Amino acid sequence: MLRKKIILYCTFSVLVLFAAFFVWRQGPYVYHLVRYPGRPHIKKEEGGVPAYSFISTRPTPGAVYYKNKVITLMYHDVSPRPINDKSLDTAVFEEQLQAMKANGFHWITMEQYADFVTRHQPVPDNAVLMTFDDGYETFYTNVFPILKKYHVPATNFLIVSTVGNPKHPGLPKLTWAQVKLMHRSGIDFYSHTFDSHAYAYVRPEGKTHDRLEPMLMGPEHNKTTGHVETEQEYIRRVKGDLTRADQILRNEIGNRRDILAFPYGGYTQQVLGLCRNLGIQVVFTVKPGIDGPGQYMGYRVNAGGMDNNPIALIESMKHAESLRGYSKAG
Repeated sequence: MLRKKIILYCTFSVLVLFAAFFVWRQGPYVYHLVRYPGRPHIKKEEGGVPAYSFISTRPTPGAVYYKNKVITLMYHDVSPRPINDKSLDTAVFEEQLQAMKANGFHWITMEQYADFVTRHQPVPDNAVLMTFDDGYETFYTNVFPILKKYHVPATNFLIVSTVGNPKHPGLPKLTWAQVKLMHRSGIDFYSHTFDSHAYAYVRPEGKTHDRLEPMLMGPEHNKTTGHVETEQEYIRRVKGDLTRADQILRNEIGNRRDILAFPYGGYTQQVLGLCRNLGIQVVFTVKPGIDGPGQYMGYRVNAGGMDNNPIALIESMKHAESLRGYSKAG
């Protein structure tokens, strides 16, 4: 009888020790199950965060995951109560920053990134560029205070025609007063076009039929009027829109560089050529990848979204080699 009790006690002790070791090793994962009940902890995120069968959870502040490369993260709306699948919970965003800091990632400015791409200037190991699209007012109310708290540089790509325009449909956008205040605190603002953030029926380069695509991608067929742009009209429209956006940004906040994030990531080789002719130094799409020196086309990893898992995001960043297959210069 005593022998059975001893065996049961030893077995129980071993199980307790094993459970304690598991929790120690998987603490953040266990936390994730509590923080995000019902959400899958391993999934392929829309912007290219890979799925992992095992999630490491111990912070590794001194580790080097990649050198002479930059991971560019992409966000849209950040709110305490996300309203759609592109919105990120404010608390989750702060958890992401805490995890990046704990695991030895180093945030860089757009100035550093542009010098890295165009002049092959060095960047820190594990370099990360933080970017936000569309110029939502929530960037000022929700994101900016957190960026200041953690001393994180960031860039917001503005749809320039919407700034200070309360009549623009959709989520409220930033005002120029907010943009200027944040810019004085080190936040950068660049072009998401002047007013070409929309889909239209266009004929992309090399295609024979009209398609619903981002409107920068080809001559537009206006289904209401029946007018189809000539090649010259299309080029004039694209160049006029991009030039107007950059001129306003130079006038309002003193930008010295022209940098563009393509709406919806849509571009063609013809558009890239127009951008180069206009002197736009760096462009970004939404395809996932890791960026290297001389890479005119920047790739971005989607770090926003209602179901974003901070642990999976950090693990994908640690395994940056898995993104390299996407990072062919455009």
